[in-house]
Amino acid sequence: MKYCFYLLFFGVMLSQVSCSNNQQKSSSATQTSAKKQLDTADAHLATDLSVFFTSQVQAAKLIETKSTNKKVTDLASQNEQLYTQLSTRLNTLSDEYTIVLPAKPADQAGKNLVALRVAKLSLLDHAYLLQMLKDHNVIIREINAAKNTQCVPLKAFVLSNQADIIKQAYALSALKDETP
Repeated sequence: MKYCFYLLFFGVMLSQVSCSNNQQKSSSATQTSAKKQLDTADAHLATDLSVFFTSQVQAAKLIETKSTNKKVTDLASQNEQLYTQLSTRLNTLSDEYTIVLPAKPADQAGKNLVALRVAKLSLLDHAYLLQMLKDHNVIIREINAAKNTQCVPLKAFVLSNQADIIKQAYALSALKDETP
């Protein structure tokens, strides 16, 4: 009887050790394969969104320092806050997938930012509003075309933030009509 108890105890301990080793192996395997692959179109959309968010933040920071129009400065501040938040959320999403988001805007976005920097101060507000409205229209068209996104979290991100992006486009359009 005494030996049966020892045998039972030894068998339980052995099974616990083997289960914990299997859990460690499976958790390390899940950690290495935790990043999921994205469809090419989904990765392209995520990259374009990242470039858009980054260029919006950089342009907003420029306008906040150079603009003399309070309404334009306030809208630029709203843009900076919104797109910084969206960029952070997109970066968090990209950590779960094998998405490498660009650290800086694309060439065209960089050229647009340079054009804003060299614009005359009297034309700066209107040039900013026109460029940002153009960028918003492009990204809204791309979001609308991306209804067949395969990645569910990316699709949820896009759909949940589409209204905010459209709202900013309307605000830009309304303010553009007020500035000379």
